[in-house]
Amino acid sequence: MPQQPVQSRSGTISVLTTERGLPIALRLDAVELKKPPEQLARDIMALCRLSATRAQVARRRDLAEKGFSAPVIHGLQLATDEELARAEEEVHGHEDELPPSWRRSV
Repeated sequence: MPQQPVQSRSGTISVLTTERGLPIALRLDAVELKKPPEQLARDIMALCRLSATRAQVARRRDLAEKGFSAPVIHGLQLATDEELARAEEEVHGHEDELPPSWRRSV
């Protein structure tokens, strides 16, 4: 099941990972390089966690649809929907919050 890259709220960072969070593709807009390195690293790691969590939840749902039992799926230690909600919140915040900027270089 192909996975889509995860983007930061501003769209200036894009990450694609394996199901376990190993980055396999990373795109940074030049504006991101102006951030302090620690902040950029935190942002990238949060996106990697979100990407991995989305992939694990998709795998969990796929296995359940294919008839695998709950104990078997639990044994794989895949992320849950609750963990996905927390990862989404960490990266994207509340839906009613505005992104840092609506402007983006083209």
